[in-house]
Amino acid sequence: MSLRGLLDLGRAAAGLPAFLRHPLGLAAAGAAVAAGVRRREAAFLESVERLIFAAPCSPLARLLRWAGCEAGDLRRMVAADGVEAALARLRAAGVWVSAEELRGRAPLRRSGLTLELAPRDFDNPLAAGRIAGATSGSTGSALPVRYSWPFLAGEAAHELLLLASHGLGDAPVALWLPGPPGIAGLHNLLVHAKLGRPPRRWLSPSPAPAAGSGLPYHADRGWRVMRHLLPRLGPAPEWMPPERAAEVARWLAESPRPAVLKCFAGAAMRVAGAAAAAGLDLSRHLVLAGGEPLTAERRDFLARAGLRVYARYAATETGFVAGACPAGENGGDMHLYADRLAVIATEQGALAFTSLSLAAPKVLLNVELGDHGLLRQQPCDCALGREGLVWRVAEVHSPAKIALEGIKVGEVDFAELVAGVVRELGGGADDFQIWLGDGANGGARPTVVLSPQARIEPAALRDGLRRRLPALAGGGALAAALWCDAGALAVERLPLRLGPDAKMRRLVRLQRSEPAARAGSDPPPPARPLLPGGAGGG
Repeated sequence: MSLRGLLDLGRAAAGLPAFLRHPLGLAAAGAAVAAGVRRREAAFLESVERLIFAAPCSPLARLLRWAGCEAGDLRRMVAADGVEAALARLRAAGVWVSAEELRGRAPLRRSGLTLELAPRDFDNPLAAGRIAGATSGSTGSALPVRYSWPFLAGEAAHELLLLASHGLGDAPVALWLPGPPGIAGLHNLLVHAKLGRPPRRWLSPSPAPAAGSGLPYHADRGWRVMRHLLPRLGPAPEWMPPERAAEVARWLAESPRPAVLKCFAGAAMRVAGAAAAAGLDLSRHLVLAGGEPLTAERRDFLARAGLRVYARYAATETGFVAGACPAGENGGDMHLYADRLAVIATEQGALAFTSLSLAAPKVLLNVELGDHGLLRQQPCDCALGREGLVWRVAEVHSPAKIALEGIKVGEVDFAELVAGVVRELGGGADDFQIWLGDGANGGARPTVVLSPQARIEPAALRDGLRRRLPALAGGGALAAALWCDAGALAVERLPLRLGPDAKMRRLVRLQRSEPAARAGSDPPPPARPLLPGGAGGG
């Protein structure tokens, strides 16, 4: 284990007692959020001046100088038109950062300006006393992120208001989220511990890290020891693989009062299916699901199963972004946590984030994370709306990512990985395709399809993918465990599909509700191609 890893664990242990000493109540949570909404313009200007202009060598400071924007110019824009309008003007002037640039995978290039970037260039130097984690690596590179104790306390305020808006502020909670090396479970555990009501159970779909796995193993061992020293921290993770969804459904059904389950959208589908199969009534309970879109097919399936599921939106770079309003449409209409974030949408629907808090893990100014969605303002009388959170975000999705079991991996990166395994097994570029579409139960289910002529056995390809997925930075290790072991990733031998131009494509997007063809069926109709294949793809 590295010295830096040991120091991080030491800082975390030192800060926990103070963090847990004063639980956050509903009145204090509401007052904190309302105060943040009232002073968001001042908070934005303070954040830019202290974290960007005060660091003249930072990429965002150099980008603002290139655009000819000084602190006084920004203050005048905000005073005249507000935060979002000022951000839109900055973006039009070239002040924005792509997901590829944020992760250091591409230099930031504007006319007359080229900046070579690294993920640490966006770290907040003021964030101290921190919990370390990393993004899922969905664009191919994991982005280290560190959460400070004040930042987590702010997130606890949002989470308490979200639960209160659904009338479940004191409900028993269970997490079905990964333990280390993933950060989602620990993140949520700490937020609930700050409320003085830790989760009743932390169920992890991934097993505990093995000895010899480095920092994840030591972090997992450390938290298990700490919970005995600090009972208010809550439970240690229990391994609950996806195929045991019936046990999760049974925990909800046996709760004597309405309970809350926090999990990924794919896991919610499994719970609903298991409950329906066992004849369990879960209609009194609530599932808060994130990590993957709640598509129309998924919502229909969940409604038929009688499960109430509402969306949550979080990103490792930003923390919690939004939570679904109980009065919103389809469970996916979310209140944006605009006291600490400003978000604008491009003409193409891409969401660009700006941090408003001095405690934020990353310094963000019009930074895209790869997500798209719809933004609007609408007042509301729920617990979140009453504190002034009128910005809404809906239909959030990641068009260039495959999202399964809460783990996102870039489509192109995954396609290249599959191609590498096929080559290792003696296959060629035209021996396979990746079909992307919704399964019969509304869940996304990518299928790696082998040509009938390919001299590769599906089982061999499946095993090769299980071995190679961890090579994808960040999300790959979890994807290997959750995708393959849960059966979410299928490998089948079927006739390959041609695009409308009769050309072979490596990635094929199935039309909505279109069933995957089975071996021996009539040739399927052309599907929308995404990426050309290798040799012969054209």
